[in-house]
Amino acid sequence: MKTVWQGTDQRGEIIWNPVFLDFARYWGFKPRLCRPYRAQTKGKVESGVKYIRRNFLCGLQGREPDSLADLNGQLRTWLAEVADQRIHGTTQEHVGERGKLDRQNLQPMSGQGPYPYMDEELRKVARDAYVAWEGSRYSVPWTYAGREVWVRDHKDGIAVHYGGDRIAVHALAAGKQLVVTQAEHHEGIPMGARRETKMLVHIQQSAPVVEIRSLNAYEQVAMGGGQ
Repeated sequence: MKTVWQGTDQRGEIIWNPVFLDFARYWGFKPRLCRPYRAQTKGKVESGVKYIRRNFLCGLQGREPDSLADLNGQLRTWLAEVADQRIHGTTQEHVGERGKLDRQNLQPMSGQGPYPYMDEELRKVARDAYVAWEGSRYSVPWTYAGREVWVRDHKDGIAVHYGGDRIAVHALAAGKQLVVTQAEHHEGIPMGARRETKMLVHIQQSAPVVEIRSLNAYEQVAMGGGQ
């Protein structure tokens, strides 16, 4: 799940999704990744969903709620009269009493506003110096063609970032399949081949420079050594 973690580094440590890690720090908890197919961790989390489905949702047959408020009301009744009255299989404690104890140890959230999340995605700038976002295309400075940039919501439009720099800001397109261009982004653009009526930026590939020497010097040395 790239929304949670992106892999491991050379030391085997988890590389968390930066947005998720920032979210965890904002709310003051430390994430822990469960090993796949391990019943002692991941399986226990999933078993809670299975318990609700089998014990609450299946019990609604014949008296299905007619609204979300009705569903929430029946769920609260089931929690108080059924789920919280059982003895937990792992802790061997009364669920309701353990819940009261856990709530006492939770950190207060009063005064903590919602997490300031901004929708953003990593996108690759096309060779014609445009980046796609929600069905439309937006210009960026042509020097970023072929590079990966971050595109994020910005007021009533979008902002494009490369590293710590904001390289473009656009008002949101009025519809889908539109092209939004700022002329200064393409000033001095070196044009490559024309393809499907689009002018593409010629991306130069660097290569090592090899010194060119005449073979006569080597031939003379070889002949002299053979005499």
